[in-house]
Amino acid sequence: MYNHKINLLRAIVLLVLLPFMSMAHGQEAETWRLNLKDADIRAFVTQVADITGYSFVVDPRVKGKVTVLSSAPMNKDEIYDLFLAVLNVHGFTAIPGEEVIKVVQQVDAKQSAEILERFPETPSEQLITRVIQIDNANALELVPILRPLVAKYGHLAGVAAANALIISDHSSNIQRIEQIVRELDSPSKYEVEVIQLQEAWVGDMVTLLQELAPDELGRAGGDNAARKYSVTADERSNRLILRGDETFRDKMRGLIRQLDQPSATGGTTKVLRLKHADAKNLTEILKGVMGELVKEGAGSGGGGAAKPQSSFAVFADEGLNALVVRGEPSLMQEAEQIVAALDVRRAQVMIEAAIVEISDELGEDLGVQVAVGDESGESTPVAGTNFGNVGRSLGEVLSAILTGSAITPATGGITVGAGQRNEDGVSWGILLQALSTSAAANLLSTPSIITLDNQESEIIVGQNVPFRTGQSTVTGDGTTNPFTTIERRDIGLTLKVTPTISADGLVRLVVEQTTESVADSIENASDIVTNKREIKTTVLADDGETIVLGGLTRDDYQVNKSKVPLLGDIPFVGRLFSSESERRVKRNLLVFLRPKIMLGKEEAVAATSDKFNQLWDVNLNIREKLGIPTEEQRPTVDALFEDGSSRVQ
Repeated sequence: MYNHKINLLRAIVLLVLLPFMSMAHGQEAETWRLNLKDADIRAFVTQVADITGYSFVVDPRVKGKVTVLSSAPMNKDEIYDLFLAVLNVHGFTAIPGEEVIKVVQQVDAKQSAEILERFPETPSEQLITRVIQIDNANALELVPILRPLVAKYGHLAGVAAANALIISDHSSNIQRIEQIVRELDSPSKYEVEVIQLQEAWVGDMVTLLQELAPDELGRAGGDNAARKYSVTADERSNRLILRGDETFRDKMRGLIRQLDQPSATGGTTKVLRLKHADAKNLTEILKGVMGELVKEGAGSGGGGAAKPQSSFAVFADEGLNALVVRGEPSLMQEAEQIVAALDVRRAQVMIEAAIVEISDELGEDLGVQVAVGDESGESTPVAGTNFGNVGRSLGEVLSAILTGSAITPATGGITVGAGQRNEDGVSWGILLQALSTSAAANLLSTPSIITLDNQESEIIVGQNVPFRTGQSTVTGDGTTNPFTTIERRDIGLTLKVTPTISADGLVRLVVEQTTESVADSIENASDIVTNKREIKTTVLADDGETIVLGGLTRDDYQVNKSKVPLLGDIPFVGRLFSSESERRVKRNLLVFLRPKIMLGKEEAVAATSDKFNQLWDVNLNIREKLGIPTEEQRPTVDALFEDGSSRVQ
């Protein structure tokens, strides 16, 4: 207790005498001397706060006695640096913040951020954290070398991604470590060298060097341990670029000299299996492109990857859809790049067409046929009216009179007839015919087809109809040798289209659409007559856009009148000596088209499911009308290929 009182008294005396000691040195540069022996550390912090004007927050765990001996006068900054040194000796440190300085234990200092703006120059004993960037050496390799130089309560770690070091230590010690790092990170013998290969191919050479020197180069391109050493292939000029120190470059140079030897076979052979492209078509492309490269190499006189004696050959195996390629390594590399760029999955296009035809037809016929005949003489004089545009003809009327048979009524209206045959052989007959016809049709055809981009496709829905092309019943010498030659031709709906997809999703369509049908029998026609409607055009459409290709609107109106001169002009009575036929036909034909781009598997599966659902809906409607029970659960499209009861019924 006695010693404690004496020490406290000494501290109070020093605090009282300190201002006077400072004033003794003049007012130009205020200085202090500190001499403490076994003083309480908190009293020491209070004294430094008075001198420097800083505010301190002291951790409750900061306790102990300090002894400070100062023979030379010190300014405020030197006093604070001395203060940090004393704290360091006792296992404490000061962490400056925005407003106050925290006095804490050194082991807790790494978790606190320091703010050094209040100091014109960082104190040498200040505990700080710095990032040191490494330019040439490997940061991870320097960590075990530098760790013994860092204080136990400090921190040292390497960052592989940034090739940098993170250090927490006193400012003076960090400066020392930075100097050591600069000496170790010296690029004095670190250079780049270019080596021209004469026989070997650079692509194969790089692979061999990685196998032979794994420690320097490594097999992974992102290996930071081999960052300062690298071997790069310049395929354009068949050169190797070495990057490293002299020892590494000497080692690589010796390996390259031993490996850069003429090939034992004069070339290499590879089989390239294609995934999407056609082997036969791709062979023609490679022959043309690589043939030009061989000519250029021969004309250049050497110095490049293709030498004057270079050759290239490619063959297509259509069975395996593969290419067999043989040539110099440089040409093989070029061929593989071309194949990789062309052997890609081609987009598909589903083209949906809608051919809509609406037709209406009306007809009205009215006419009277009159005939008189005398069978008593040698000849049979005849008199009558004949109008061929309505119903039955005069010949049919006379035949009925002479034979006494009945006349079959005309189809589509009313027929009224009367006649008599007397004893003198004079017969007469009259036939009144009134016909009216009408017809309406609404035809809709919706063919659809899926094809590859820039690939022509065709769909035909119809009949194969025979057409007579030749006939003979009697040969030239009078002998009978009958024969008939026929030719079969597809009659129906034909859609031929070639789509081309542009980079912005626009579809160019080259379309040929034909609709052909067998017409009704035509009088005096020697063979089958067909109706044909055809469109040939090239259009542009966006993905999923419906466009109209073209159409035909037809309106036919025909009136046919026949009459007996003079008699047919008599009012009312003239109707008995005339006939009138009226026809009106309207047809409207339009063709619509809608392309859908399918870039991948998902679009193709969706289109297939959609079409199958449409088929199933039609199936359900028919079964409901027929009263056939339907399954509650709709099957999937895969049910089409399954056996047994799981198939679509």
